Amino acid sequence: PHDVFQSAIIAGVKDGRISPAVLDSAVARVLRVKFLLGLFDHPYIDVNLDKRVCRSPEHLELALEVARQSMCLLKNQDSLLPLKKGLKCIAVIGPNADSTRLGDYSSKPEDRTEEGMLGQIKRMVSPGTRVLFSDGSDINEAIAQAKHAQVVILALGENSRISGENRDRSELDLPGNQEELLESVVQTGTPAVLVLQNGRPLAIPWAAEHVPAILEAWYPGEFGGRAIAETLFGDNNPAGRLTVSFPRRVGQLPVYYNHGPSKMSKYIDGDDAPQFVFGYGLSYTTFKYDNLSVVPPPAGSGGDVLVSFDLTNTGSRDGDEVAQLYVREKTASVETPVKALKAFTRVHLRSGETRLMTLHVKQADLAVWGADKKWEVEPGEFTVTVGGSSAKGESANFTLK
Repeated sequence: PHDVFQSAIIAGVKDGRISPAVLDSAVARVLRVKFLLGLFDHPYIDVNLDKRVCRSPEHLELALEVARQSMCLLKNQDSLLPLKKGLKCIAVIGPNADSTRLGDYSSKPEDRTEEGMLGQIKRMVSPGTRVLFSDGSDINEAIAQAKHAQVVILALGENSRISGENRDRSELDLPGNQEELLESVVQTGTPAVLVLQNGRPLAIPWAAEHVPAILEAWYPGEFGGRAIAETLFGDNNPAGRLTVSFPRRVGQLPVYYNHGPSKMSKYIDGDDAPQFVFGYGLSYTTFKYDNLSVVPPPAGSGGDVLVSFDLTNTGSRDGDEVAQLYVREKTASVETPVKALKAFTRVHLRSGETRLMTLHVKQADLAVWGADKKWEVEPGEFTVTVGGSSAKGESANFTLK
C-alpha cells in the first residue's frame, strides 16, 4: 500500500496534477505533530513509559471510575437489586463470570492482578456466604446450582472472538447455548440477575420479559469485575445510559430514536418500538423533572437557547442522573428528526435534594442541511424535551426568530 500511494504522489507531481505546494503543506502537518511530540529531541520511546503513565495509580483509578460510571441498569423488577451481602448462597453462572472482557485489540498487562466478576463477588459478600460457580457449559449442573441458591447471577454476552473488527454477526441473539442456559436457569424459579458484557446491542426479548433484573456492563475493561460487583451489591449506584437503542429482534434494524417523522415501520408480527431506547437507564433511586423554562435568544443575536428546570432526587438513596435535552424543529425547509439530542449533563444529587439545572443549546446545534444544500439555522417553532431518556420527559415550545 505504501508503494502505491507514494508512486502515485511522485507521478502526480511530475505530471502537474499535484502542486508541490500541496505536498509541502501535507509534509509540514506531519512534521508539526512530530515537533509537538518532541520526536526530534527524543526520537526513541521510553520502554517504561507505559508502566509509569498508563499503569500509574491515577490512570488505574480512572479506569475503575469509568467502569463504575458505565454500568447501565436496564431492569430491576421489585427492586431485586442491590443484593444483600449476607445471603446464604449465590450461584454465579455463565461464560463471562470468571473472565475479564477487555474488548477487541486489548492487551493484557503483565502486572494485571485484578480479578473478574466471580472473584470480586467472593470478596464482596459476607464470610458466611457460599458462592457457587458454573461456566454454563453443563446446563444440568447450572440448573442444580441455581436450585440451591437464593439468587442467581447470570454472566452472559459476548467476547472479542465474536465481537470486534471483522467479527460481524447475522443475528443479535445471545450466542451459542446462552439462550437455552438463560431460560433453563430462570425457569428454576430462583431470582435471577442477568449481567451482560458485550460489544454491541443484543436482542434479548425473552430476558426482558422474564428476568427480574438486567445490568448492561458492555466491555468494562480491567476493573469491570469490581465495578459490576460493586453495582450488584449497592456500593455503586448505576447511572449509565444507552448510547444506542436495543432492538427486540434483528429484523427491526435500523432502529434510530432520531428517525424522520415519515418513517413507516409498523410490523404485523411485533412491536415497532425498540426493547430499550436510546438514553435509557435506571438507578437505585428516582428523579423528577419540574418547572421547565425555555428562553430563546433575541432575534438576530446568535445567542444560546437557555433551558432551565428543577431536578429532584425523589428516592431514598443518593445517586447520579443524566439529564438529557432533545429538540424537534416543527417547521423547516426539509424533513427533520422527530427529536435529536442537543445537550446532556450528569449530576449527583443527595436523597431529597432539588437543584436548578440550566442547559445551553447553541444556535449552531439547531442548523439543518437545507434545501439549498448548506447548513443554516432556520427560524421557526421548536419543541424542547428534558428527561431521563429519549422516550419520556417534560416538554415546552419556543420560537426562534
